[in-house]
Amino acid sequence: MKILIAVICYNEEKNIARAILDLQEHNFGYDIVLIDNGSSDETVNIARRMGVPVVSHCINTGSGAGTDKSYFLFAQQNDYDIVCQFDGDGQHKAEYLRQLITPIIEDEADFVIGSRFIDKIGFQSSGLRRIGIKLFSRIVSIITGLKITDITSGFKAFNRKAIELFSRYHKHELYDNSQILLICHYAGLRIIEVPTVMQERLYGKSEYNLYNSITFPIKALISILGTILQKSNFKEIKYGIKD
Repeated sequence: MKILIAVICYNEEKNIARAILDLQEHNFGYDIVLIDNGSSDETVNIARRMGVPVVSHCINTGSGAGTDKSYFLFAQQNDYDIVCQFDGDGQHKAEYLRQLITPIIEDEADFVIGSRFIDKIGFQSSGLRRIGIKLFSRIVSIITGLKITDITSGFKAFNRKAIELFSRYHKHELYDNSQILLICHYAGLRIIEVPTVMQERLYGKSEYNLYNSITFPIKALISILGTILQKSNFKEIKYGIKD
């Protein structure tokens, strides 16, 4: 299968080289592209010097979900079978990519989430953020009937069905992972989690500052409610997606 690893980042000049080097050292035949969310530092130049093609946003979209739309479209236009998100802050480990995409290769899933909370090894996020992750994971689990433990995980893989769903059928803004998962669920895609290990970023700060920590739950709940209200539209979409 033709596999794309989409490294998403915003102002990660101190972390991006380590993330790319990790991918290059563990490369088992995939391509790499950097999806830059309007960085103003040296992130893009470092990636290009390391031989990685770059897709740059002219402005910051305000959330990581804006980069999802870019790599879905890039994957669709370049005929990839699988696209994996890999964060440029150094938290994800390339050695777990095979584990992430194996369920897709074996036709067991259309969307795979790497969860740090299954084996509970490695960096488990901050205490306050863990509360939010557990809360929203529980909400989405109740809505879908699936067991989701790490709803905010950015370490995820999608097959061609999912790529087609978000590049051709759902050409609207994406806000967060809860919305992405619910859209996939209502469109009939198979979703599973696999265990993974993450590590703490060495440099820089997460985009989830105090302001975002307060506003994110409110916006996420609105996003979930809006997706639920539109679920009939996604159920119609699933009949148009090619097997």
